[in-house]
Amino acid sequence: MVGGHHIGNIFSGQFFFEDEYVDYGFFRSQARKYGFNEEEYMAALEKVPRLSRESVEAGMTFLTKLAHMISQLSYSNTRLAHSLVERDSFVNALRESERRYRNIIETASEGILIIDSEVRISYANKKIAEMLGYSLEELTGKFLWDFADEIGRSILKQNLKKRRQGINEVYELKLICKDGSPLWALISPKALFDKEGGFTGSLGMFTDITERKQEECRINRYNLILEGINRIFRNVVQAKTEEELGNTCLSVALEVTGSQFGFINEIGTDGLLHDIAKSELAWERCLIYDKTGHQRLPRDFAVHGLYGRVISNGKGFFTNDPPSHPDSIGLPQGHPPLKSFLGVPLVQEGKTVGLIAVANREGGYTCEQQKDLEAIAPAVVQALQRRKAEEALRLSNIYNRSLIEASLDPSVTIGRDGKIKDVNGATEQVTGYSRNYLIGTDFSYYFTEPEKAYTGYQQVFIDGKVRDYPLEIQHKDGQVTPVLYNASVYRDENGEVIGVFAAARDITERKKAEEALKKAYDNLEEIIEERTAQLEQAYNSLKESEEGLSEAQRMAHIGNWEWDIETDKAYWSGEMYRIFGRDPGKRAPSCSEYFNYIHPGDRDKYCDAIRKAVKGKPFGIDYRIVPDNGEKRIVHMNLKFVTDHKNIPVKFKGTVQDITERKKSEEKLQVLANVVKSSNDAIGTISLDDIITSWNEEAEQVYGYSAEEVLGKHTSILAPPHLNTETKELSELIKQGKKIHHYETSRVRKNGQTIYVSITLSPVFDTYGKLTAISFISRDITERKRVEEKLRESEEKYRNIVETANEGIFIINAETIITYANKKMTDILGCPLEEVTGRKMCDFVSEESKDIVKLNQKRRRQGINDSYELKLVCKDGSSLWALVNAKSLFDKDGKFMGSISLLTDITKRKEAEEALANIEVARKKEIHHRIKNNLQVISSLLDLQAEKFNNREDIKDLEVLAAFRESQDRVKSMALIHEELYRGGGLDTLNFSSYIEELVENLFRTYRLGNDNLRLNVTLEENIFFDMDTAVPLGIIVNELVSNSLKHAFTGNEGEIRIRFCREEKNDKTQESLFSLTISDNGKGIPDNIELENPGTLGLKLVGILVDQLDGNLELGRGQGTEFRISFRVLEKS
Repeated sequence: MVGGHHIGNIFSGQFFFEDEYVDYGFFRSQARKYGFNEEEYMAALEKVPRLSRESVEAGMTFLTKLAHMISQLSYSNTRLAHSLVERDSFVNALRESERRYRNIIETASEGILIIDSEVRISYANKKIAEMLGYSLEELTGKFLWDFADEIGRSILKQNLKKRRQGINEVYELKLICKDGSPLWALISPKALFDKEGGFTGSLGMFTDITERKQEECRINRYNLILEGINRIFRNVVQAKTEEELGNTCLSVALEVTGSQFGFINEIGTDGLLHDIAKSELAWERCLIYDKTGHQRLPRDFAVHGLYGRVISNGKGFFTNDPPSHPDSIGLPQGHPPLKSFLGVPLVQEGKTVGLIAVANREGGYTCEQQKDLEAIAPAVVQALQRRKAEEALRLSNIYNRSLIEASLDPSVTIGRDGKIKDVNGATEQVTGYSRNYLIGTDFSYYFTEPEKAYTGYQQVFIDGKVRDYPLEIQHKDGQVTPVLYNASVYRDENGEVIGVFAAARDITERKKAEEALKKAYDNLEEIIEERTAQLEQAYNSLKESEEGLSEAQRMAHIGNWEWDIETDKAYWSGEMYRIFGRDPGKRAPSCSEYFNYIHPGDRDKYCDAIRKAVKGKPFGIDYRIVPDNGEKRIVHMNLKFVTDHKNIPVKFKGTVQDITERKKSEEKLQVLANVVKSSNDAIGTISLDDIITSWNEEAEQVYGYSAEEVLGKHTSILAPPHLNTETKELSELIKQGKKIHHYETSRVRKNGQTIYVSITLSPVFDTYGKLTAISFISRDITERKRVEEKLRESEEKYRNIVETANEGIFIINAETIITYANKKMTDILGCPLEEVTGRKMCDFVSEESKDIVKLNQKRRRQGINDSYELKLVCKDGSSLWALVNAKSLFDKDGKFMGSISLLTDITKRKEAEEALANIEVARKKEIHHRIKNNLQVISSLLDLQAEKFNNREDIKDLEVLAAFRESQDRVKSMALIHEELYRGGGLDTLNFSSYIEELVENLFRTYRLGNDNLRLNVTLEENIFFDMDTAVPLGIIVNELVSNSLKHAFTGNEGEIRIRFCREEKNDKTQESLFSLTISDNGKGIPDNIELENPGTLGLKLVGILVDQLDGNLELGRGQGTEFRISFRVLEKS
């Protein structure tokens, strides 16, 4: 019975009942017939068991149990073999999956840690070990918070609590590396649970964000410094005293550096340090008492100790162990203890004027705090100096007001709107109006010529000042006072012009003298007119030559002049009038009038030049003039003195040339020259014959040649051999009117190094528009090219990795639209890339898996990364099972951008799982069939055995027992086949060579009965595999022939049985082989009356039947002993 079903019967025989008659005569005739020793044969017959009816029933019970045992053994062996195969397949798949993902993890760019429920590290990849600076062995087994500070441990505990609740949140954590440096990491965790839901730990992916955090810290520091500087400058206006401003500056210093207290000192004229500001905490903790017992805080310090080092060196420094610093001189009793100290100098115009000192920052100071304090120090200096300047200005204004009020000359301040802002007492006297009346009125109202007054006022804004401007002030009673005004602009604290300050000089007496002089002059005029008539004729003769000279002067923009020192009269040529825009109808200006033509900014320069010219040497000078048309010009004047016989100067003479346009050209050229000189690009010119004609300093840096080495050389000196004509070709394009911009090519430096440059070529024209040269600008782009090549190689490398990956890789955006897919992915789906990208992921997912996609997309938005199985639909309609490993993608602001997924085709695995589930039923049927067949064989064997006792009246128990033993041997031979199948791990094939060897050894142990002189010689070809249909009959054949030899072949105690099994030939096309099995002994030989066609014994008859079943051939040899040779063809099993 197998599985509750009756599938066969088992029979056995060869025993005698106790009351059964035994026909000894028949058995003696059988002994003689088959050549056995009659006495031995009869003695063996006596050994046949004679059983009672009860014993037979007990035997049948045993056979029933034996049959059940055989069926259960076969069924169990088959189930076990199936389980082992399934287990091996699953283990292999699991091992391969583990290897693949271990490779991914070990090559990941992020650090990965797995911790257990006690926060102990159970796994770490190479990347996290590199990030922390530890070996993998040092990391494994340690607690994660061993690598965090107190704040980090608190964060870890909070997040571990969330992991135990199944909450996975991305967070930032500062870790401490082996060398003590900080490592900021962005951690993406995932809680791990066992199948019962128990928390087992978590997996974390660590991304190094140290640079980002350092940048954030730097920006925060920068913002804090800017905010502090803004506070300082805001307080400049708001602070009422220097001490109040100093306290603001100090509070910024304390805040920026995180210090507990500090002070700001300046160096006084006495050489001591004087307090500007001291922090409140410093006042509270300073318990210094004077000789009278009163608390006294020091305000003046000698320049020594730690403060002195800052002042004397003019550099900042810090120490976190002040008492042991070599410059420390200790602290006075009652002074607060110093745990750390930082001081930086206050520097103005390169001179140290004071210092800022702070102390006792928690954790001590670093270079960062020193740099931050040094950053605000200039703002402190500017603020304090501005405050002092404002105070000095206030005092200066008071002083100046006193001076103005004491002046005898009228003075007035006028705003930009022309309204009077202030006047002095002299102005009140000359106008007859009070100060309060004048303020706010238009200044021009008080002059006889208001328009002229306003014109002079405007001229001040143009030139910055006016000198000796003649006006007449009208008193309210009608009295007129002639004055000469000197005026200049005045500015606010920002340098903006806000008005005009004017002071007048009363020239009433001077006017009277001029009138007297004029009368005398009129008398002289009459005399001169007479002389003029005499000179007129001579003048006409010179006129023609002067006209020629005038034309020449006009073309050269050169005019000539003379000035008589004694008479203050001058002569100007026609070009002089044109240069100065003066009406030719007017006479040449006097010296003072000419002085007004000179630009106010150049008058001092002009006067200095005149004083130098008095020495009698000709000289030249460039200066600006303001012609009558108001357009500023630049002129060059050459002059010399003419002396009398006493060597006393009596006359000036010279020329004036208008050089305005030349100066503008020179300025443009200078600007261009400065641009060329300071450019970071190589700039130069080449002739139309490709000869280098100019070369700036940067060109020397780019190409390595100095100007001396390269000027006059052909441009081919810079080109590699294969490009030696390239510059000429480019020049031809320029000559054709084409443009060359940012042309990238290679060039050779002086040292032979090849560099890459970007070239721009431009034409150079002369004043007539003719092409005379070509300018070039070369920019060294070697580094950019190198970076581009590295980026290209890197992109190519990683693109090849992705494109040649064995897994499908795709990226979807936040709307599940596929934005990228690698080649493996398109091969899996059976679609070209253009049919994949731009479509929703659900387009390729089966209906039953779409809910899985939606659920996992929701998890991606939450930042949860995991794996799941998905059924896809290919383009041809076929289905495909995939294992998807997905990772969320977020931008720098934490916005969900989509996900990247790694897809592994597991269709074969899923099909195998389905096949294994379906094959179980078929396997059970096969087992039932095989056991049924084997038991049918056993049944047939027992039927044959039973025929031996048919029509027998005398059957002895020993005969029955022997029959049962033979049947037992045959059953064992079949059971041994199942045992070999189990050992070999197969289901329907076995190694027949090892099976024969074990079968024969079992027979020898059974039949040798302690006779060690029987020998066994076995020659077997190894690794021959047969199926059950071949192995079972061959096993029974071996069992029958070997047991016959053991029972009947040897008369004495010695003998040898030989077994040879080998492959005689093999057909490679059909995989069918011819085998031979030879079993022989050196015994007495088989009786002559036994023939193979009609052997007369059950064993040989069974052998014949089984050989026929194999379609084989059986041969009998009767030489020395007995030899059976069986040959057969069979399809081998691998």
